[in-house]
Parts: sequence; C-alpha cells; structure tokens
Amino acid sequence: MQARVAALVFIAMASCGQPPSRTTAMTVCELSRDFTAYRNRVVAVRGVYFHGLRQQCPQTCATGPWPSFLDLVGSDAAGDAIWAELAKAERTAEQEAKHGRRVEVWVTVRGKINSQERRSPAGPCDRVVNSGFGHLGAFPAQIVAEALSDVQLIPNADSTV
Repeated sequence: MQARVAALVFIAMASCGQPPSRTTAMTVCELSRDFTAYRNRVVAVRGVYFHGLRQQCPQTCATGPWPSFLDLVGSDAAGDAIWAELAKAERTAEQEAKHGRRVEVWVTVRGKINSQERRSPAGPCDRVVNSGFGHLGAFPAQIVAEALSDVQLIPNADSTV
C-alpha cells in the first residue's frame, strides 16, 4: 500500500512541474523592430546561427544594413548540454561547405533579452554602434539562452554567412 501511495505521489509531483513553454517563436526581424520592447523578457526567437543569431531582413537603414542580429550567450542554469546539438549542426554545415554546398544553421532560442533602456523613434538604426553586447559591443541586443530547439540545416545557395 505504501509503495502505491509513494508511486502516486511521485507521479503527481512529476506532473506538477512547469509545463513546457508554448511560446510561438518570433523571427529575428520581428524582434529587431524594437529590441527594447522585449528587454528583460523571456522570448523564443528563430534565426540563423552564425556568431550569434541573425537574419537578413527586408528593412534597411540609411547608413547600412538593418541591425538584425543578437549576441547569443548561455545562461548558467542551462549549462553546456544545450550547445551539443548546435555544435553538431555547425560541424555538418562545415562538411557541406567543403563539398560546395551552402547551408545555414537555423535554430530557435528561448531566453531573456538584454538591450539598452533607451528607445528611439528612428528604430534600431541608431543603436548599432557600441550597444554593449558581443564582440566590440557591436550587437544591438543579447539573448541569454535557456534552451535551444528545432536545429535545422537549410540549404541556401545565396547565403552570405
């Protein structure tokens, strides 16, 4: 009898945990329209993994490309395990490139957005230089990854990354 009760308690406790996030992933382009609107929020973002998370967007700035890229770092809680599938996809993409096939590594990242506090009616174009994230502070925002999912290699002959 005690074993049955213990088993039921165990099952009940296991099912009472946090349900998985059912957040629909936005694109990097959608997020980049206003990084500050998502500051300190946990979001799911889908984009191309290449020295961060990025996507080529149709918008442009007068001074250059639209800043549609995020610095990507792992959270302490996530640990190293979340990077394994992404590392495997990168190795496969490198092998494909050696055979003349261009592919992009697409991934959905769930994590907290860090961005500058200030808002600008001009959009993100004025927030590119020295935003404080990533290499040389060039990234306009950062996502602290809690989980990675849906890692895919997608062929793109026009890929610049």
